[in-house]
Amino acid sequence: MSAANDIVESRRSWLRRDSANPSGLNVVGDVPPDLANNLDEDGSLVTVDPADWIVCFVPGLRWQWWHRFVHHRHKHVFAMRPTGTGSWLLVEPWWSRMMVTILPPADAVRFLRWGATGDILRVREAVPGKASQIRGWSNCAVLSAFLLGRPSWAWTPHGLYRQLRREKSTRCENVQRLLVDQFTKVVSQYSSNALSVGADQLSLPLRELLIIIGRNLLETMMTPSLLEVCYTAILEADRYPDATRAYAQHGPSPAIAVLTKILARAKQAGEVNFADCEAGARRFLGMLHGNVHLEAVLQLSEIRTLSEIDLRARTAVKVFLDGAGSNETPCRREGP
Repeated sequence: MSAANDIVESRRSWLRRDSANPSGLNVVGDVPPDLANNLDEDGSLVTVDPADWIVCFVPGLRWQWWHRFVHHRHKHVFAMRPTGTGSWLLVEPWWSRMMVTILPPADAVRFLRWGATGDILRVREAVPGKASQIRGWSNCAVLSAFLLGRPSWAWTPHGLYRQLRREKSTRCENVQRLLVDQFTKVVSQYSSNALSVGADQLSLPLRELLIIIGRNLLETMMTPSLLEVCYTAILEADRYPDATRAYAQHGPSPAIAVLTKILARAKQAGEVNFADCEAGARRFLGMLHGNVHLEAVLQLSEIRTLSEIDLRARTAVKVFLDGAGSNETPCRREGP
């Protein structure tokens, strides 16, 4: 489940509240009665459905004296969860604190590669959980079991690994499959939003329709989270080619398909006369991209403003339909 879905589900949780809660419920201290009366059946202020965690059992990055006493591949354990924007939620128990942070996709791949040196499991968390706080020494295995809501008495990462493997719902994972799944979901969502065209817009003249689609595509391309996914797809093309292909398949390919259909309809209506509408769609998408998208991915320039995006879309459509002329309006500012 993504972080966006978590928020949506929590907002819907009021529908599942227990309406039988008495208004005169006793509360502790200065807690407002409306908060105490709004608890769900598990005693929580919000209701969140169980989510899958990617649990990584890994060897150590640096030698520690206690490594000789634990499994050679399972010396540490941490957990991650993908979000709907391409980033990952990381929960890693350290000696000195619990590190909980959001990782951009490129940094998340580094942790996943570390996970690939050991074993990666997909585990569904237990809600409300059956873990206990009376465990004493809280090492990484104990804290990870608590995160998952498991009533575990395992003291080592390997012990927790064996316990989770015995559960029927646990599934082994690999890095490439995880990246393919996430890239597919994230890019498909952004792409469908950018290419969604209403029936009233389809009836517009070709020039106006292309401006709308071009502007939507440029705004989507310049979304920071999608730029990070694109950067990761390029960076990891050699190691995880299937993930890079998934990005291309669900990103540029749908845009080319939609533009091809629009140009084919315009050709039938006599608005354009392309010998190959798909080639025309590729040319138009390339004109929209230019160097602007690459510069944004590589962080060589600032992300364009909405007014600059609109100007670029209009100029690209003008040059695409009318050809370049001496009165062409500049559509981009100079790069670094």
